[in-house]
Amino acid sequence: MKKNQSIIFVLFFCCQLFNINLLRAELVSDSVYQLNGSWKNQNNQALKLSDLEGKIQVVSLIYTHCLHTCPTIVSTMQFIEKSFTKAQLESVSFVLVSLTPDSDTPKTLKDFAVKRSLNEKRWTLLTSDSNSVRSLAMALNIKYKKMNDNEVSHSNLLSVLDTKGRIIFQQLADISEVKDISNKISVHMP
Repeated sequence: MKKNQSIIFVLFFCCQLFNINLLRAELVSDSVYQLNGSWKNQNNQALKLSDLEGKIQVVSLIYTHCLHTCPTIVSTMQFIEKSFTKAQLESVSFVLVSLTPDSDTPKTLKDFAVKRSLNEKRWTLLTSDSNSVRSLAMALNIKYKKMNDNEVSHSNLLSVLDTKGRIIFQQLADISEVKDISNKISVHMP
């Protein structure tokens, strides 16, 4: 009888351990903050994606010399920013990730931020190596393809991440949808 109880206890313990590991694996796979990679922001400061943890993040992949989709994406994000109250802005930040890391240096990102009047308290512009950018794009299901002359064909999706880096929702960066996007984000604010 004692042997059967020991076996049952061991089986129960192993099952519990297995369930905990499954839960951990699920959390790892859901958060873009689990991606490895070294990033630099517009101030040439090194960071990891996990450094963004703690606030809702509105994220898009762009490149600074884009003349087509990217200006609309950034404008949409700026309108979203303007739609929030000062108190709401405490719980949300905006992230632009370069699709052309070879040309979008931290200095280029800084110049872009100044030109577009992006508030450094709320906006983070990131560059990294091509593999890290590709990994993040894949995690966010963002499609892009390098073209001639350092141009990029890419999705114009905004990804909204929760405080742990999990995708809450994604939506096209369309200025006419700012109110809808802002409302969806505000539901997740404290």
